[in-house]
Amino acid sequence: MFCLTHVQEYNKAWDFFSGMSSREIEEHIVRSTLWDRPTRRYDTEAAMAEKLKAQAWKTYHFTDSEPSKDHYRKAAAPERHTPETDALAIFGLSPPVDMNIIKTRYKELVKKYHPDVNPGNRQAEEMIKTINMSYTILRLAYEKFEKFEESKNK
Repeated sequence: MFCLTHVQEYNKAWDFFSGMSSREIEEHIVRSTLWDRPTRRYDTEAAMAEKLKAQAWKTYHFTDSEPSKDHYRKAAAPERHTPETDALAIFGLSPPVDMNIIKTRYKELVKKYHPDVNPGNRQAEEMIKTINMSYTILRLAYEKFEKFEESKNK
């Protein structure tokens, strides 16, 4: 039995996610929302719905083989539309990224869409505005993440 002070010290020192990549952490969070179980229907029409889903999968993938059991779990992961994910999409990046990768991609895009390189091109002007806004969003998110990591390590 620990006293409250020792429990708090123990909890601060223990990190469940240590050694995991950010992708593995995200997958764990998604699985945990469903208690590590796939969601299935258990009503009278559930079997027919499963057969239709499997048949649709076979048709879409031009095969006669059954879909893997993990297929439905992967498909159930929610798509996240946040300003950060939208900004990464504009930059053509996917997580995990660090600030150096973001800066490098930002410089490439600015050189490509800068108004001095594309005089009179309204689409390039709008694109440079979008790129600047995306960079600001990613920079602020990265700074916030760094502060979180620092406070977690204290």
